[in-house]
Amino acid sequence: MTEKITFENIRFCYGEVCAINNANFDIKKNGITAFVGPNGGGKSTLVKLLVGLLKPSLGKIKLWENAVIGYVPQVVPFDTSFPATVRELVLMGTQSNKIAPFKYYSKKDKQTADEAIQELSLQGLEQREISQLSLGQLKRTLIARALASKADILVLDEPDESLDINTTRDLYEIISRLKKDKTIIIVSHRIADVLEFADSALYIRGTAKLYDNPKELKEILLKDGIFGL
Repeated sequence: MTEKITFENIRFCYGEVCAINNANFDIKKNGITAFVGPNGGGKSTLVKLLVGLLKPSLGKIKLWENAVIGYVPQVVPFDTSFPATVRELVLMGTQSNKIAPFKYYSKKDKQTADEAIQELSLQGLEQREISQLSLGQLKRTLIARALASKADILVLDEPDESLDINTTRDLYEIISRLKKDKTIIIVSHRIADVLEFADSALYIRGTAKLYDNPKELKEILLKDGIFGL
């Protein structure tokens, strides 16, 4: 059986208004898929359906057996003035999304956290308070926390928002290194940039169409004069 994420005839409605209709597509295991489309097109709805925050009005979402999802939302899900270091926050990711700042962590937990810190190029920042991080460093720390959960699928909702172009490119390079054994979904409004580094792209506008070649989608959007590409 092919390991993939399957959206099968998905519909989701907010009351009488349907944000997503008849979405049918497969995302292959390992690699980067960009979710792009206009504001209000349904990107956030599809992400929330995938991570289980919403349930489809119709249809099914299927994952391979024992697949684990790590979700990094667009908005930081806690008060960044909370007194925790980078390493402590990443360690929390080993505890199945439970907030456990005073829990005893095993040697294996610590090793897992340290590996995630290394993967996200955060060496040297382990003991820095999260309140003292730059926005780019904080976003990498949140991705490291998701990685420490041993997630097979990483869902990143606009990790590049408010970052300058150089910080964004550095982040994309780091994310690209993870795709060898992770399935990564990245939602972004930086369409020209994200379509250059993704392996596939999902264009979402009320429904969804998958492009195995993101540059094909970019050419279509350029031709139609969409998003100012």
